[in-house]
Amino acid sequence: MYLPEGAFAPVPTPLDPGGAFDARALGLHLGWLKSEGLDGALVLGTNGEFPSFSLVERIQVAEAAAAADSGLSLLLNVGGCALPEVLALADRAAELGYKAILCPPPWYFRSAPVSGLAAFFRSLLDHAALPVLLYHIPQLTGIGISDELLDAIGVHERLIGIKDSTGDEHEMARLVPRFKNGSYLVGHDKLIAKCLAEGGKGSISACASVVPDLVARIRSKPDQQAKLNSVRGMLEKFGLMPAVKAILRKKGFGDYTTRPPMVGLEDAKSEQLFAMLNMFGAIKW
Repeated sequence: MYLPEGAFAPVPTPLDPGGAFDARALGLHLGWLKSEGLDGALVLGTNGEFPSFSLVERIQVAEAAAAADSGLSLLLNVGGCALPEVLALADRAAELGYKAILCPPPWYFRSAPVSGLAAFFRSLLDHAALPVLLYHIPQLTGIGISDELLDAIGVHERLIGIKDSTGDEHEMARLVPRFKNGSYLVGHDKLIAKCLAEGGKGSISACASVVPDLVARIRSKPDQQAKLNSVRGMLEKFGLMPAVKAILRKKGFGDYTTRPPMVGLEDAKSEQLFAMLNMFGAIKW
């Protein structure tokens, strides 16, 4: 059974000026990430703004990422609130050769009982042909992957790990032991070195989309964590997702426009961000 390990980028979903998906830009980005030393990429994660896309569009994006043949290990987020759509995405991921799938709780149903949430995940685990990682991001879903929920889901041969995007060291301490025989992947750049030191398998973090070489080096050079923290802080100052898109646009991969309700970074703020990154020597343009 495949266990994700190493440095993964949660890639943004590129849109052209008309708001349509730009498959060429995604392929260029994925190829560059591989050349910079990353191990894999998460397609249609939070940074990929997956709730902004229809099921048809999400399948189109998943197909384009696979067709790019970048050499990266690809993970697909299949999360949704409609179980049939989740299962359909899981099937397509297997057909396309993805290595594993991720799934957060069905976020609209925040008052659902633990038994119902466990049944949701068990349905996916029983159906899926690929390994499954849970996606723990309660700051957005409103539903955490609690110990009670993990106990209710129970052991399953296809439940191989978790992506923990809380950015909380206490959550890392709770979850790493629970997946000691699987794959714990941290979802926050500032905790990568700590994750690896404490038995985690790797990371799926936003900075990997724009400074992949720096993120990839953390495993062998944990002293680079401070530099990565500085880059992450700069991006957060301008808004993480719009800042990442602005950098990829500046690097020439594509237009990386934004679909409402999200908004892109204003030109003046983009220039401020680029100036800060240039002074720090963080980005290779």
